[in-house]
Amino acid sequence: MNDIKVRQQIVEKLKESSNILVTVSANPTVDELSAALGLTLFLNKLDKHATAVFSGDIPPAIKFLNPEKTFENTVDSLRDFIIALDKEKADHLRYKVVDDMVKIFITPYRTTIGQEDLEFSQGDYNVEFVLTIGVKSEEELDHALESHGRILHDAPVASLSIDEAGALGSMNWTDTNASSYSEMSANLADSLSGDKKLVDKQIATAFLTGIVAATERFSNEKTSSRVMTIAAQLMAAGADQQLIATQLQEAQTVEEAPQVADDDHATNDTVKMTEGETSKIDRS
Repeated sequence: MNDIKVRQQIVEKLKESSNILVTVSANPTVDELSAALGLTLFLNKLDKHATAVFSGDIPPAIKFLNPEKTFENTVDSLRDFIIALDKEKADHLRYKVVDDMVKIFITPYRTTIGQEDLEFSQGDYNVEFVLTIGVKSEEELDHALESHGRILHDAPVASLSIDEAGALGSMNWTDTNASSYSEMSANLADSLSGDKKLVDKQIATAFLTGIVAATERFSNEKTSSRVMTIAAQLMAAGADQQLIATQLQEAQTVEEAPQVADDDHATNDTVKMTEGETSKIDRS
């Protein structure tokens, strides 16, 4: 199917859906996580109930984006919580938000109601649309979704890809000219914004982080005039390119440090072994 048409299908599905699951592969890149983070924040700004699921370890490179405030490591929050009561005992009910609490009021009908009259259970998964980023097949999905295939069968599934098309879901948008998943996600956000400026500093920073990581600070073959234009738009929305570059560089330095130490240790051991062998030869 034409990729432009698929992209538009995804945009329309995002517009009409209220409960959206955004997820990544079991081993996502910084770009994939940044794209999922930025897109989830954006969808929630559209008054959607978007949930991003990732159960793995958050890489140091994106810790400055506070991903723990957005990502959930299980799908538990996607299920309805059901309180059941014999209808003969209830006249009507209402709820009221008091401070940070939601209080549910049940008016009894010719009886009294106690805890023993209530039954609690988990309902179906409340997901209308699933958007996967960088996932080619169901086997590649984040581990939190491994035993919850029902979600993928009960809701329409779309996948984003920057190389070969995936086989997950009925809507597979592939853009081989895109520098990154964050670029594709920023394009989706732009289409959903219309004439409004909805991409704020936090969202723009997430998208630009993925782009900077994927293009290696705009130095590799993925860098194009198109991505530079998008990067400029994100910076105009508040993203700090210098901060992002610094955070990515610091994370890379931390990740490489143990390896350097191991290499130095190995080198020293080699030198000592050589010296020992030489000394032994000299004595003979």
